[in-house]
Amino acid sequence: MIAAKQSSSRADYGIDAPLFVLELIVFGAIAVSLAIAARAFLGPRQPWFFVGLGSGLSLICTAVVMLWGSKVAKLSLRERVLQRLDLRGDERVLDVGCGRGLFLIGAAKRLTTGKAIGIDLWQTQDQSGNSPQITLQNARAEGVADRVEIKTSDARQLPFDGNAFDVVVSSWALHNIYQPNERAQALREILRVLKPGGRLGIVDIRHTAEYEVVLRENGVEEIKRSGPSFIFLIPTFILFAKKRSVAT
Repeated sequence: MIAAKQSSSRADYGIDAPLFVLELIVFGAIAVSLAIAARAFLGPRQPWFFVGLGSGLSLICTAVVMLWGSKVAKLSLRERVLQRLDLRGDERVLDVGCGRGLFLIGAAKRLTTGKAIGIDLWQTQDQSGNSPQITLQNARAEGVADRVEIKTSDARQLPFDGNAFDVVVSSWALHNIYQPNERAQALREILRVLKPGGRLGIVDIRHTAEYEVVLRENGVEEIKRSGPSFIFLIPTFILFAKKRSVAT
């Protein structure tokens, strides 16, 4: 476990898929440059100018949308999801794949006597600057350091006792587990640590229909999948569920 201290710096929840965004910008700039060169050397009526310019601007615009999703839209989506989970303030909340703390800290801001715990493997290819230190820095910046804990752990083998959490969230994380049977294992682990009657919210860009099937087979009720949202161009879906209060 890593403890946190208070700080006055501003929270930064990073850029999602940073290498992909960088590639869009670089290849877009190259395409626009080649289009300008084609116009200069081959004349203004060459089709390569329009092809290069259109392709380059499309790539750059895609990168801009991705940056907007990372810096603006995902915060709005977080608020909608957490509002739907209707936290009282005394819950123990687990964020699976917490990254730089977007949902972890958002949940902690709604807690009074409760605790928000995040786990991650800290892969920087999925989110820029992803590290425990940055997550704790963001918690301090948001004034919730005393309500946050983080651990380095794999979703497929959560280091918690069964029935330990009132609420579990996971955002844009489980799709990074590439094998279906291992994603199913992660979902079963989530349900293992979720209390009977506990609430679950999953946000992801792929496999949410698969998640719904696995959850239904493993003791979940009141399940609903909504979306799509296009904040990263790739459709994002939100899955809400509740663990059965009494085993059947």
